[in-house]
Amino acid sequence: MELWTMWTHLLEATIGSLAQNFGFSEAIGIIVFTLVARTVLMPLSLTAAYKMQKNKEIMNRIKPALADLRTTYKDNQAELAVRTMSLYRENGVKFIDKVSIINIGSQAVVGLGIFQTLKRMIFSSKFFWISNLAKPDFMLTVVVGVLMALGMALMPGVTADSSSLLMLVIPVIISVIAIAALPSALGIYWATSNFFTIVQTIALRVLLARRKHFATGSAA
Repeated sequence: MELWTMWTHLLEATIGSLAQNFGFSEAIGIIVFTLVARTVLMPLSLTAAYKMQKNKEIMNRIKPALADLRTTYKDNQAELAVRTMSLYRENGVKFIDKVSIINIGSQAVVGLGIFQTLKRMIFSSKFFWISNLAKPDFMLTVVVGVLMALGMALMPGVTADSSSLLMLVIPVIISVIAIAALPSALGIYWATSNFFTIVQTIALRVLLARRKHFATGSAA
């Protein structure tokens, strides 16, 4: 607990320093900090997203084999589980690995730390139309929702599957409801983070396109 308190105090001091020592407003300090933090974590998060997409592609490829296993061993669940895991290993499917664990952990540490820090900070400046960073703002909530929806819609393969579309809508609705009751400072952080997610997703799509191009070229 003491270590966590030190972490949140460090975040508060860093954002405050950006605002006081670099001539930024508190909102710009939040934006700059968020962009720097996400940039530092991007190699890890982009690698995790790339691996997750590869897993999805493999799972789509082995669907027929999985269906055959379920038909063959429908009366023997233990053997079905063994055969399924063997198929996953043969095709290199990994639902969780070190990169994913570290990525989730680092995102949680930064995200939860910022959440607690911005909820307790006292703000004295305004930002564009937002007169009080400590209070919710409707327009900012809309911006967060749009950026989040766009970031999720850009994920490879999302729009091709109706069930994926549903999984896109639900988190957006939940996030919008949450942001509508939270300080605008948190909304600014969330909007900036979602904007960065869009940039990262575009980078992911470029990487996947280049991999596909090279694979096609090699096959030819």
